[in-house]
Amino acid sequence: MKHTTSQLKTAVAFFCLLTCIQRIEAQDCKTTEELDALPGKYTDAAHYEWPAARASWLNELKTAANKTTANNVLTQIESIEKDSRKNFTLTGAVLKSSFSGDATGYISSKYAIAAYSLNLGVYEYICVKNKTLVNSEYANVFRAYVNRFKDLSPAFNNLDNNAYYATPNQYDDRYIALHDFLRFKDKRLLDAMNGGIGFYQDVADDKVKQGSRNAYITRHWYITKAGTPLFVPVTRKEYLQTLLEFYDRELVLFKKNVDDIEREYQNNLKSAKGNEQLIANYKKAYNNHTIKYDNYQSKYETKKALVNAALKENKEEWLSQPAIVCPKPVTNWIYDKNLGWSDNGQGVADSEADGIKTGSFTFSGFWDNRNGDVLYKYNPAYFKSTTTAPAKPQLIELSFRYVKVPAGQRLVENFTKNFDFKAVQRMLE
Repeated sequence: MKHTTSQLKTAVAFFCLLTCIQRIEAQDCKTTEELDALPGKYTDAAHYEWPAARASWLNELKTAANKTTANNVLTQIESIEKDSRKNFTLTGAVLKSSFSGDATGYISSKYAIAAYSLNLGVYEYICVKNKTLVNSEYANVFRAYVNRFKDLSPAFNNLDNNAYYATPNQYDDRYIALHDFLRFKDKRLLDAMNGGIGFYQDVADDKVKQGSRNAYITRHWYITKAGTPLFVPVTRKEYLQTLLEFYDRELVLFKKNVDDIEREYQNNLKSAKGNEQLIANYKKAYNNHTIKYDNYQSKYETKKALVNAALKENKEEWLSQPAIVCPKPVTNWIYDKNLGWSDNGQGVADSEADGIKTGSFTFSGFWDNRNGDVLYKYNPAYFKSTTTAPAKPQLIELSFRYVKVPAGQRLVENFTKNFDFKAVQRMLE
């Protein structure tokens, strides 16, 4: 078999890496200080030791164009990270880089996008029976997430029923608008994500004891296009209109559920064949299952009228204000305490009383003066240049997770100081 120069170089580099690791493993060790002082090694993604695995990393991206774009973007980020260590002496660990890709999905149910990631694990040296080995797991790791911010929290997290897809029962990752709204409990996180190049740390360093391996600390850098915020507030008008859309979907869902329950009940009665105890059991189960649908049609009409009144009776200036909603909505309310049935179907309510009276997403006013949460959505203007190339980088999250031990701390501090974040931002242009 004929080998190319590139293949020969890869083979030689891989052989050298194995030789180095074997030589390290042959060394005696006694203290953590000795391990921490050992010269480190670095393996980039192109020289990952399992070629078959490397070849399948980006398979979920499907198209050759997506795979090529992802590989180029991740390799650039990998190169920028490597360059941040040009004046850094790596000791105490082996760094290994790998890539991965996800199937094309949607941001805000509108913008087709393919997400992919870089993972740079820090595999520390460990001492086993007085011999130096490389740990098979890592505590410290640098990651780059392209085309997704992994720590976003949906405002309402129980709207995944089939009925709430943009096209009902079409499993394509696109939902009604209410499903895609966001809320930020920590404004610092919103500011970081909306800041072009924003920083957020989940745990303060001084809250973790030196040497502790039981607490992870993660520093996040959120990279977006300069000049245009990624998130904008949802207006009151938008929120109220999305409630009407939800009500219509809920009505269809409830009707179907009631029909299904009734059909099952009638079939059970037929199968009971005069068994009174079994019939009684089926009757109790039927009552339990239908309680939450009592008067669902009239409840629909009532809460729809509340929203239509708010839309009609308020001026445009009021309707254009940000939608501020209940910060701690009730997600479970009791329909019949005697039967012990407790369920909310789909959605949330501002209070148990609202849930019992008219069900999910009953509108009882905005929470401007009650420490409410502002609802946000992805900014359409941010994606106005989105093309038919889903893998084109639109937003990038960089994270460095570490524990307070020397190997991790040295790397994260060097990264924080020397990584070229603006070079990553230019990749979004």
